[in-house]
Amino acid sequence: MSTIAAQLDEKLKLLDAKAASSLERLVRDALELVDARDGTSRPNSLPADFFSRIAREFGNEPFERPPQGELEPRPEW
Repeated sequence: MSTIAAQLDEKLKLLDAKAASSLERLVRDALELVDARDGTSRPNSLPADFFSRIAREFGNEPFERPPQGELEPRPEW
């Protein structure tokens, strides 16, 4: 294991679950950026778990659009 990997492992052990998850996400994003520059991944594609990660960030928050009301009339151009 490299020095940086050992430091990361030790830091993850000290952090609470939310902070550790955020750090892991940052590291994954950095690795994806390096892969994109090397051409080993497609830079225009989303990670395979993108939508499940976003859903986890919302937790138990409702995920629906509230009523938008009436559109205000605007003058023609």
